[in-house]
Amino acid sequence: MIQATFKRAFQKLNDKEIKVLAEKSRDLIFQDGAHLMVEGDEHHQIMVIIDGEVRVIRINEIGKATELTTPLTVGDSVGEMSFVDHGGASATLIAKGDVVVQAIDHELIQELANDDPTFLQRFYHSLLITVITRLRQLDIKISYMG
Repeated sequence: MIQATFKRAFQKLNDKEIKVLAEKSRDLIFQDGAHLMVEGDEHHQIMVIIDGEVRVIRINEIGKATELTTPLTVGDSVGEMSFVDHGGASATLIAKGDVVVQAIDHELIQELANDDPTFLQRFYHSLLITVITRLRQLDIKISYMG
């Protein structure tokens, strides 16, 4: 099941790469209401949701939270932008119920890249598809807001 979940998150990777990522990533468990990431904090890993749902919110200067999208769910990845640009998280991620994720760090990605130099192209292509899909969803949401 984890490999099928990873395949959804990393569409351009082959089965061998998916298997290695699934086997070598780390389990993290978050209880209902726990923060997976906080807007502005640095994170150096990508997390793939294995079980549960994650709310994506931004908090404005007066403390009002805005839900940016419908909750992310099994097979969705989070932390892509921070992973790529080493900047802070662009949103706060909150567990909606108990959530299980698999965490992938830079060292694991580098290990796979050392084995196959073409791996990074497929890996980053997968991340690009994810980010573009989310950007399109947000664009649609904004266009209907006013």
